[in-house]
Amino acid sequence: MTARLLETPDANSVKIERQDGHVFTVPVSTFSAPDRDYVKAYRESNATPAAPGDASVYTAADTSTWTLLNSGGTQPATVYNGTPLDQILDLINQRFSVKSVKTGAGLPLTLRTEPSDLAGRIKISGDMPRMALASFVQEIARINDLSVRTDPTGMIVLVDKAPPAKQQASTPSFFGVKAATP
Repeated sequence: MTARLLETPDANSVKIERQDGHVFTVPVSTFSAPDRDYVKAYRESNATPAAPGDASVYTAADTSTWTLLNSGGTQPATVYNGTPLDQILDLINQRFSVKSVKTGAGLPLTLRTEPSDLAGRIKISGDMPRMALASFVQEIARINDLSVRTDPTGMIVLVDKAPPAKQQASTPSFFGVKAATP
């Protein structure tokens, strides 16, 4: 399950939001060791819980962000055909896991979006050449009017800059040469 940490109401539980928007309060003990470490780092950072859409808890990407992304290797040359961004992020996160890429706090790195459902709304189409993951993420951000940020625990987040009314769920984002229309 992929979820976003909303708050830590007490030492034994956390409130999380699943990608489909459902919010749960669950015991920390149900999480894997890396997830418990993430919760611990979150608490230690004294971060203010993020309200949905509140980008103020994130900091701008810096040199270490791009270094972490490139530690995941390269994005394979792929032709996408309306592929949801969340599928692409899952593959990138698997690559981070296999390569044991960790944040400065020693937590396993993941790349996600804010708001959490953003990755399901963006569709990627077109010819994507092989490139470093940092360049690939920058291109995704540029084409879709997103910002690359880091959260208080060092995780990388693609943050939506466009107001919800302007979001185009059905308009694909094109890489390389835009597909010709008849």
